[in-house]
Amino acid sequence: MSKPVTLKGHMHVCPMVDPGPKPHIGGPVISTQQNFVTVDGVPIATIGDSLLCTGVPTTSDKIASGSSVASIQAKKIARLGDACAHGGRLVEGVSWITFD
Repeated sequence: MSKPVTLKGHMHVCPMVDPGPKPHIGGPVISTQQNFVTVDGVPIATIGDSLLCTGVPTTSDKIASGSSVASIQAKKIARLGDACAHGGRLVEGVSWITFD
């Protein structure tokens, strides 16, 4: 099923909780490994890109899954609903650009 692509700045949710308790909450894609494939000047996110966990601002998450058919520099394109390393999901995407 096709899903909307995720861009730098788009949000994820993070279910991880550090001792304290300190919930990670989630946050935006903060850095991408490529910047030449863009949508309106904003880079498309790929597997391995960094995500900010706003509940613990010194902690970053990573995109862990992506498209089975589309990649940039051999890295799968990230889409709405794709998994993150801390167990969360990407929750934002560009509705008019989709990939399986």
